[in-house]
Parts: sequence; structure tokens; C-alpha cells
Amino acid sequence: MTVAAEAPSGREVTLTSLARRRGARAAVGAAEVARTFVAMTASGELGGNLAVSLQEFVQGFAPAIAFGIAAGIAFALVPRLNYLCEPLIVALNTSPIIAFVPIVVVWFGVGTQSKAIMVFLAAVIPILINTMAGITQVHESWIRACRAFGASRRQVIAKAILPGALPPVMVGIRLAVGRAIVGLIAAEMYVSVRGIGRLIQVYSSSERAAEIFVLVAVVASFGFVLVTLLRRIEAWIAPWSLEP
Repeated sequence: MTVAAEAPSGREVTLTSLARRRGARAAVGAAEVARTFVAMTASGELGGNLAVSLQEFVQGFAPAIAFGIAAGIAFALVPRLNYLCEPLIVALNTSPIIAFVPIVVVWFGVGTQSKAIMVFLAAVIPILINTMAGITQVHESWIRACRAFGASRRQVIAKAILPGALPPVMVGIRLAVGRAIVGLIAAEMYVSVRGIGRLIQVYSSSERAAEIFVLVAVVASFGFVLVTLLRRIEAWIAPWSLEP
């Protein structure tokens, strides 16, 4: 006896055709994004604006690391100072960083300085908080061992407190990367003449999806590369932080 094969239902045919069309559109879209990336790179548009954004990022992020670590040490070791500044720290940590963009732009203009300040404001708080937390979590035995050998207060800080707090400090720096990128892109989108954020704003207004995908991919890749680099630096300067 021969059994006839059942014909697929209309719904199955529809779902299959939709899946094929979506796959085809995705392939076409990926090829278009790749071509757009090549065109933007060849024209210098991507490289020039990326260089501006990188400059603004470094100018704000490096001081944020230095100030955040120094202030975190001071607040952790001087309880009275921590008590006085804690409300301000909490307020800055809970406030949306984008809300500061108009104020910073009004005070410092539309140049590089305002973008660097936005990066600083976005990055400094997580670094400061994690530095404070790291110092308070340092094993008391490390401090007692240094004092047993006659170490001064400065030596105790350098030999016990800072090495013990280094892993949380590095975590704070990695967390600050994401906040700093958001602050930078938001500031460039709000008012700027150059930068990746400015390009995103321009292409969003003209609804050019391929260019926006390229720019978002560049921003995401920069964040990934920087966080990966910070992890390697941590493994180099604080290998004990990776021990189970």
C-alpha cells in the first residue's frame, strides 16, 4: 500500500518563507554594513572622528583613575572626611550621568574640554567607591604583619593596604569604562562638531541604519578591547587576584 505524503500546512509554508526572507535580509544587511565600514574607513570619516573621541576619552579617564584612587584612599582612611562627603558621593552615583550634559556644555562649551569632563564625572565615582571598599576589605593580618616589622603608616599603606585593595580597584576601573563611554557618546550627541557620538546623531537623523550599526560596533569593540586590556594588566600587577 502506498501512503501519500502529507502536504505541509499553509501556516508551515508561511513560517518557512518568512524565515528564509529574514535570513536573506540579514545576509544583505550584514554585507551592507561591511561595505559601509570599508567606505567610512577609506574616506577617513571613521578614523578622524574616532581619534577625536579617543582623545576626549583619555583626557577624562586618566584623571578619573588618579583622582578616584587618591580620593578613595583618603575617604577610607579618614572616617570624618568620608562622613562629610558621603552624601555627595551617593548623589553623584545615583544620578543619571546624561543629566549633567547640558550643565557641563553650558559651563565649558562644545569643545574637547566638556567631553573630557563628562568622561571624568562618569568614571570617577565607581573607581572611588571600589577603592574605598577594597581598602576596608584588606586583611587585618597584612597590616599587623607590617607593623610587627616596624613599618610606618606610609609603609603600611604602600606594602599592605594598596596591594590588598588592588583587585577591587581594578574592578572599579573596568566598571568605569562603560559609564565613561556612555557619558562621552551622550555629550557628543548633545552638542559637538566631531566625534563618534556626533556621527551617531547625524546618521540617526537621516535614518541611515548601516552607518549607525558600524558606529555602534566600533563603540562596543572599543569597550571590549579596553576591558580585556585592563584584565591583562590586573593579571600582571596583581596575579593573586585571579587565584581561586
